Amino acid sequence: MTPPIRPQSEEMRVIGGPGISRSGRRFERIGSTVSPALATESDARRTFYVETYGCEMNQYDSDFIASRFLEEGYAPAPDPESADVLLFNTCSVRQGAEDRVRARIRSFAGVKARHPDMTLGIVGCMAQRLGERLGAEERVVDLVAGTDTYRDLPALVEEKRERSRAARAENPEWSDRDRPDPALIATPIDAEHTYAIRRHPTPAEGPIAFLTIMQGCDKFCTFCIVPFTRGRERSKPWREVVDEASRLVERGAKQITLLGQNVNSWCDDELGFADLIRKVDRVPGLERLFFTSSYPRDMTDDVFEAIAECRTPIEYLHFPVQSGADPVLKRMKRRHTVEWYLRRVEKARALIPNLQLSTDLMVGFPGETEEDFRATLDLVREVRYAECFMYQYSPREGTPATKLVDDLPEEEKARRLSELIALQRGIVGEILRENVGREVEVLVEAPSKKNPREPFGRTRERFMVVLPEDSARPGDLVRVVLSEVSGSTYRGIPVETGARWVS
Repeated sequence: MTPPIRPQSEEMRVIGGPGISRSGRRFERIGSTVSPALATESDARRTFYVETYGCEMNQYDSDFIASRFLEEGYAPAPDPESADVLLFNTCSVRQGAEDRVRARIRSFAGVKARHPDMTLGIVGCMAQRLGERLGAEERVVDLVAGTDTYRDLPALVEEKRERSRAARAENPEWSDRDRPDPALIATPIDAEHTYAIRRHPTPAEGPIAFLTIMQGCDKFCTFCIVPFTRGRERSKPWREVVDEASRLVERGAKQITLLGQNVNSWCDDELGFADLIRKVDRVPGLERLFFTSSYPRDMTDDVFEAIAECRTPIEYLHFPVQSGADPVLKRMKRRHTVEWYLRRVEKARALIPNLQLSTDLMVGFPGETEEDFRATLDLVREVRYAECFMYQYSPREGTPATKLVDDLPEEEKARRLSELIALQRGIVGEILRENVGREVEVLVEAPSKKNPREPFGRTRERFMVVLPEDSARPGDLVRVVLSEVSGSTYRGIPVETGARWVS
């Protein structure tokens, strides 16, 4: 059975309520549906394990990688130490993410010594960014493969394995970890590449599923490494998106999250993102639709109208602003002003009842003055976000922002971040208290972590709710009254009359 998604590392600070900090998560997942066995020399199937760092898109990528190994007859390993093939799917958004991956990889030196036939590989954004340099610096690594090589990973692994066996046959003392093998460092970005549908899909993680619909970014914000690790924007054809969404629902998904670096920049011939929302909305059995992360300039009226008019889109919109000061936005090359952004927020709220907003905010960007920072605080007070992903700027090698003068002391950046977090906590606390007493619909996602007998779920505005013991199962849709709130989580009392259950 697929291991649960477990939060492991702090990547971005996410404030969901007073006293609550939720991290950008490292997901660990392996494939668990097995394909027909393919015999090896020992008549045993080789095993794989994928350990994933980063966002939901990386989680989706890991599922795709798992499906490819399953197609080739591999079996999932119960843990990374016992796998024949161990892959680290990596993130490059911040330096801290790469540092954690390096530390984790180096901890496997002893495992590799005991298991010399293990293939240890680094894939994803970190591999794309560093390439051969990463293979040279991390001697325990056998394979470095970039973001557009996932279809070919089983073949790359087998090629590496065969070369190593041949080299050891000629010289038993030779180790392929003594030097990187440039022929197997694969990091091209294919402008025409989008992922195919997972023909041998891994099981959905309960009622919540993710679906990547586009790759890359054309925006080139000065602080962002994504265009250099994921390439230019390219979209999955709409029929493939709908087909894969239907497969996910058939496997038990009740909510699908559409993913992309700029998900609302998706396009397919004459169709735009609003058209795609309407098509996915018609998938039988789908109850809720969510998408992230969006780009403000591509958030058009027709997208708001599709959210308002369709059955499944939830009343929650991730609308990343980054700063509340126009001079900072200009240096970031964000292509919007604060006034323009506020008009879009006003339009969205006028069209979508009960809409809750989340955003990304960065403090301490090069040239940010105290006045600029105060403008960001004013923006947060005006918009009243239900959730914020907040972080302080740090230089990212390879981005244009590194050419700007970054003379703000780290202590001052940290002070500004702390003040922003405190303001956001207060606002979220007010929003949560205002909703006590409302009757809402909750999609049960999983058992509560504190008490497995208590179902945990979310409202259509993504508020977290815990239900009474044994009152529902994952995948159920339950009408509840929000009776009280503790931290960022409500207690929900099921409505006995007129309750709607979908199992």
